[in-house]
Amino acid sequence: MTLTAGCGLVGDAGSAPAPSPDPTPPFTAQTVADEIAGFARAAGLPDGDTSEPGPAQGDWRACVAPWTGEAPTAGAAGAFDATVTRLRQHDWEIVSSHTEQDITYRTLSKRGWMLYARYYDGDGAGTARTVSLNAVEDSCRLPGKVRADYEDPV
Repeated sequence: MTLTAGCGLVGDAGSAPAPSPDPTPPFTAQTVADEIAGFARAAGLPDGDTSEPGPAQGDWRACVAPWTGEAPTAGAAGAFDATVTRLRQHDWEIVSSHTEQDITYRTLSKRGWMLYARYYDGDGAGTARTVSLNAVEDSCRLPGKVRADYEDPV
């Protein structure tokens, strides 16, 4: 064994400590959007619309990851539940969960983002159901109307 000043003990057969693991990559709006779309697709939902209605101006669009899709009625509720399950399996934590009238609300959080997941059952008629999975960065300053559309009613 060799003693080296300032460096501590260095063994002849030892090796240098392993480098630190790569730092966690930034969790950007694009990263969040990709996660949402991928988990929704894997759970059986069709491709969704990632455009955002609302006022066209403002920096708020850079901190929102919208996703809305229409799913066939027969499998829509199951695909919604499977999407939420996949999100939870990938570190999204349930903040709230409830059903009000014909809407199922699931709000999840992960690394500074809130994900407002909604399943709209409608009146039972029709061949499709709406599912929305809209994420908003915690520090985002949304216009009042847009924020009201996302947040839980309770």
